[in-house]
Amino acid sequence: MNGLIRGWARWVVRGRWAVLALVAAAMGLAFVPMGNLYYDNSNERFFLEDDPNLATFNDLLYRFGDVEYLSVGIEAPAGDADLFTPETLGVIDELTRFLEDRPEVTQVRSLSKYQYTHSGGGMLSTDTVFEEIDNPTAIADGREIMLGEDMALGSLLTEDLRHTRIAARVQYESGTSELKMSLMASLRDFIAEQGYEAQGYPLRLSGQPVFNEQFEVLSKSDQAWINPAMALVMIIILAFSFRSVTGTLVPWVLIGSAITLVTGIQGQMRWPHSVVESALVPALIIIGVGVSVHVLVEFYRFRGEGLSPKEAAQRTIEHLWVPAFFTAFTTAAGFMALSVTQLVPVQQFAWLGAIGAMMLFLLAMTLLPAVLSFIPWFSDRTRHSVDTGLVARITTAVPGFTYRNRHLLTLLGATLLAISLALIPRIQVDSNFITYFKESNPTRADLTYFDEQYNGIQNVDLMIDSGEIRGIHNPVFLSEVDRLQSWLETQPETGEINSLIDFHKRINQSLNFDDPAYSRLPDSREMAAQFLLLYDNSGSDEDLTDAKDFDERWLRMSVPIRNMAASDTSAFLDRLKQELRDEYPTLTTEISGSMVMYNAQDEYINQGMFQSFLVALGIMAVSFMVLFRSLKYGLIALVPSIVPILMTGALLVILGIPLNLGTMVVGAMTMGIAVDDAIHMMNRYLRARARGMTASDAITAASDQAGRAVIFTSIVLVLGFSMMLFGSFIPYIYTGLFAASIMALALLGDLIFLPALLHLIDGRKVVEPSPRATLSTSSTGGTL
Repeated sequence: MNGLIRGWARWVVRGRWAVLALVAAAMGLAFVPMGNLYYDNSNERFFLEDDPNLATFNDLLYRFGDVEYLSVGIEAPAGDADLFTPETLGVIDELTRFLEDRPEVTQVRSLSKYQYTHSGGGMLSTDTVFEEIDNPTAIADGREIMLGEDMALGSLLTEDLRHTRIAARVQYESGTSELKMSLMASLRDFIAEQGYEAQGYPLRLSGQPVFNEQFEVLSKSDQAWINPAMALVMIIILAFSFRSVTGTLVPWVLIGSAITLVTGIQGQMRWPHSVVESALVPALIIIGVGVSVHVLVEFYRFRGEGLSPKEAAQRTIEHLWVPAFFTAFTTAAGFMALSVTQLVPVQQFAWLGAIGAMMLFLLAMTLLPAVLSFIPWFSDRTRHSVDTGLVARITTAVPGFTYRNRHLLTLLGATLLAISLALIPRIQVDSNFITYFKESNPTRADLTYFDEQYNGIQNVDLMIDSGEIRGIHNPVFLSEVDRLQSWLETQPETGEINSLIDFHKRINQSLNFDDPAYSRLPDSREMAAQFLLLYDNSGSDEDLTDAKDFDERWLRMSVPIRNMAASDTSAFLDRLKQELRDEYPTLTTEISGSMVMYNAQDEYINQGMFQSFLVALGIMAVSFMVLFRSLKYGLIALVPSIVPILMTGALLVILGIPLNLGTMVVGAMTMGIAVDDAIHMMNRYLRARARGMTASDAITAASDQAGRAVIFTSIVLVLGFSMMLFGSFIPYIYTGLFAASIMALALLGDLIFLPALLHLIDGRKVVEPSPRATLSTSSTGGTL
């Protein structure tokens, strides 16, 4: 192995121009497929092709067409008794006409175009309620009509008549959000141009188009400023750490190359951008800076010993190749552990992260030394910063501190671990998508508004099979559906339901001179079929295509439910499925809709969260044992890597922060990154021990050499991830909090608790180390 590494190092330095040329050519090729990249946060994007939830959702689309809605909420101005004024109806009508003219919209329901079905001398008649929105008498008459419209009250109009909504059915387009983005951009421009808020009408916007728009807009916005801000912070840290233009700028050659190559691979695979994948670039920046710091510290150490740039670059590769490979491998394993999750964007993120980690290793062991080998200058400021600066003084003093307090530190670590293990079972998992937005975000506030006024606008769709073509006319079938709808309307989570059942009852009542006693279902197949035919011919704009399929075999019931915690939504769906099994065995029912799809994502997240942790833990444990050729040292090195994650999980319990998609991603990702410094520390320790050093001197040597890079990289990681605290998405913020906490605790584990543990296990016959003890550098001697 040593021969291979020495050969690699010689080839890189001697063929440094070839290395630069190869990397430049690869980057040029990487730009070609980038044109394939686009944003896609659509529902079906998250699921595997054979996923049963996706299959049911596709059945919903096939049978009933477009199933997503945009809701525009309008409230009567403070000085008005209700919505029924010419001004308010005028605003509603303007918005309605605007949406009707949009190519993305296939149907609009609103107060200004509402049609009521009634008796016209014993005949069925459907008329628009507000034909003249500027006529006070007509408005007053319309108000009285709406007070008796059960199919509008609670769904289109609140019972106090002060709130209404416009529901626009949006054309569904698979695999892209372009239509929704176009609709929302044009709607927001129209609202701004009309100045509705200045007129006293602050509009509320919600529904799937709004959610898709916000996910894309906010993720783009975050990436546009957080990534550059993160880079700026790291440039400042590097400049302060190395006091060198080279040390400040060279890492970005490595990082820029890696990001370009990984993005090119993403484009070649035609994997679109998503809210999940938005964490990839920050992760690559942070990992890249971390590995660059280790290379720079080692390179400057050799330069300080009088080696030429070429010799220092070659020795850097020889000393770092093995630990750098295993740090990259364990980081890649952390990413790949996420691939056990049955969510496509998470799987793709896992692959790209793993590829990025290995790409950074390859470039750190080729491109970075090749570039450094060209740089002849080495200033006294850089020498002082690396050899005798603040960080060097800390690493010199730490071994003595850990030795003197080894018993206390080990006891403290064991106590914190025990507390963490006691708290971890109480951790909450909640992936409610609306909590991805800050409380100050209008999207979150608007959804809360709709929940309060209408008890929910996001649907759970029930597709009920009558068992035969035109079977939805069967009175027995309709009666069972009616009973199910009545049960659903009694549930605290649901809003007002409008289905084919309601139309049948209204038509029957209208055909019998509006007598409420006839608000009941037809009693024969022929009558049920006739009712729908009469309704189609009555002049109604409502075509009922989203309530029944073309063959009239399937009936759709859209059940609005409140936005709830993922666990509460699961409980409701479980209760619904149990009710269907127990009370409606004759009804073959499939459940789908946007809320069901979100809930399925939540379940996959919950399952994948712990699976990914265990997979990553297993891979890393095996890697450590292989690297250190010892079960004992493999487990010892694993301790400071795992305990910070457990302690951070306990911190989340104390703060009441639930786990979600973001924390799942960062948990596995940072688990791989957190072990990097432990590998470097343990590797230096074992190399020193292999050369005959006592445990005390070996710990001092490891701290003196690897400890400096560990501190530098930890500062970079903590401050870098902390930039994510200023993001727009709550998972993005929690990712920063979670990762920064893990990295800070990992620094303490690697620098303090790991040496204390090694003192106890290996150092029984040693004396207190000298604070000036150092390890003389050799080329690649020693056994790993």
